[in-house]
Amino acid sequence: MGQDKIAILMSTYNGERYLREQIESIQKQTNNNWHLYIRDDGSNDKTASIISKFVNSDDRITFFNEENICNVGVIRSFMDLLKNVDADFYMFSDQDDIWKRNKIQRALDLITKEKYQEIPLCLHTELQVVNDDLKPIELMKRGRVWSDFQHFLFGNCVTGCTVMINQKLKEKLRINSVNWDKVAMHDWWFAEIAAAFGKVIYDSTPTILYRQHIDNVVGGSDSQAPQQLIRRFFNLSGELDGFLLMTKMANEFQRLYNGEITGKNAEYLKAYANLSKDSSFTNNLKLALKLPPVRSHLRGQLLLDYLMIRYPSKFLYTK
Repeated sequence: MGQDKIAILMSTYNGERYLREQIESIQKQTNNNWHLYIRDDGSNDKTASIISKFVNSDDRITFFNEENICNVGVIRSFMDLLKNVDADFYMFSDQDDIWKRNKIQRALDLITKEKYQEIPLCLHTELQVVNDDLKPIELMKRGRVWSDFQHFLFGNCVTGCTVMINQKLKEKLRINSVNWDKVAMHDWWFAEIAAAFGKVIYDSTPTILYRQHIDNVVGGSDSQAPQQLIRRFFNLSGELDGFLLMTKMANEFQRLYNGEITGKNAEYLKAYANLSKDSSFTNNLKLALKLPPVRSHLRGQLLLDYLMIRYPSKFLYTK
């Protein structure tokens, strides 16, 4: 697979503190058959000048929007890159991590064992959470992952900075047709589509040092740790907002792919996508009994059941 073209897509925002280390870790990869495209999302620090210096010294790096730096948000920033870059495989990079030297080659070896020319694929890996000084804290996922569509309807286990997707998945995304306001994060959307029409692949070997600092402490925290569970219990408004966004994603998925999935997956999709117009105490109680939210643990399912039954009017919205 020496001739495969790999595009690495990076979105930056005020990343001057760690950006150099991240780009250098990509430059040191054992696989050199890649091109790094960086889009800056409106930084007001030295991020743009750092990018320019790397571009001037390495022709494998492109400053995607050097002449049009503006803020569009992280999802649209990555999607702008993905829409305009052509490759066989695509990887996604944050600005503050460190890639292990074999990250690209390991992902490529794993994804090309699958039918990558025929079906949509989303590969993601374990992460080694580290502190500012790159000292190990913990593994993030520790096997708490899933690969089926019904689970992805109600929650995400894929972290974008570990992901590699193939061209078939990019084509299936229908980037220009998606209402991104209804999508929680691009990595979740990738996984949901791959689970429905292809395959989600998990590599339990960490290939990235995921830096946990003040700007991303939530992203690196364990949602099932005792302190997090207590925080979530006393923040039901946040949990409700998350559930509402899940149903909006289901609604958007149904709009784009209605009729393309069948069986139990189609039942779940239709039921939760239609909460925007069908939600009521009676309907939601029946739904909780017939098609309860699919979570990896009972606590999560019961929490979503409770929110759906307790606050039915919250799920009604204008499309």
